[in-house]
Amino acid sequence: MKSLKRNKTAWLLCMAALGLILYTIVVSRASARTDVIFGGSESGFIRSDSASFVDPATYITPEPTVDIWPQIDITQSKYSLVTHKDPDHILNSLFEPDIAQIAGTTEYFDVAALPELEAMLQDLRDHAQEKGYAGVYVGSGYRTYSYQKRLFDGKATQIAMGLGVPVEKEMYLDPRYQEAVEEAKTITAYPGSSEHQLGLAVDLFDKVYYPPLSYSTMNQKFFDYLDSICFNYGFIKRYPTRKLLLTGWDEPWHYRYVGVEAATFITEQNLCYEEFYKHYNPDFSY
Repeated sequence: MKSLKRNKTAWLLCMAALGLILYTIVVSRASARTDVIFGGSESGFIRSDSASFVDPATYITPEPTVDIWPQIDITQSKYSLVTHKDPDHILNSLFEPDIAQIAGTTEYFDVAALPELEAMLQDLRDHAQEKGYAGVYVGSGYRTYSYQKRLFDGKATQIAMGLGVPVEKEMYLDPRYQEAVEEAKTITAYPGSSEHQLGLAVDLFDKVYYPPLSYSTMNQKFFDYLDSICFNYGFIKRYPTRKLLLTGWDEPWHYRYVGVEAATFITEQNLCYEEFYKHYNPDFSY
């Protein structure tokens, strides 16, 4: 009889312990629930307790196996890299590419790459109704150095005024103006560091969703289709959000021509252009 009581007590203690373990697991899982963003929209998320991911803005794609890299000459103009982070990759004020007007727009683009751009734009128009967007709008193509300088100086002046710098001829001598310049570099491309001056970059939008420049309010169906075809025409999404800390920019509407071979490889390997370029120029740092 005593043995039976001891066995019953041991069984109850065992069940209590198992219950405590189960409770601990449930509580820990509940505290690990995460808001997971889908489709680039801040308002489109679900609750999940099984998500496991790396912060996309800090993720560096592992370098692909060496023997699968395209055999290209990185010195060709279509592979040019410009960035204010590296003085060796700044365009001077005299640089002007050979450009022509994009059909049906007031914008211009590199002559050699223009046929591919116009073919891609026609593809977007042809599939608008089928894919669920209104059409395509070319927001910006080629920009001159002087135009980019006006954009940048205007932003720097605006920021400086917010810091209390008086608007006058020599306001740039005020130390606060230099602070404004550094802040402006994070918002607007510094003169000579804009890919638009190359004539190889274009900002594309669904007609209905332009402006403002808020990716979360734009028609994601437009970008889903564009991203699925752009490499066929030699274009890449140049500044994807997930590569922000590598490129310095978050502009998912900015597309860059690099040729079909490079664009296909970059897209398939989930690279940003900095990662691709560094393979061919190891001295470059981002």
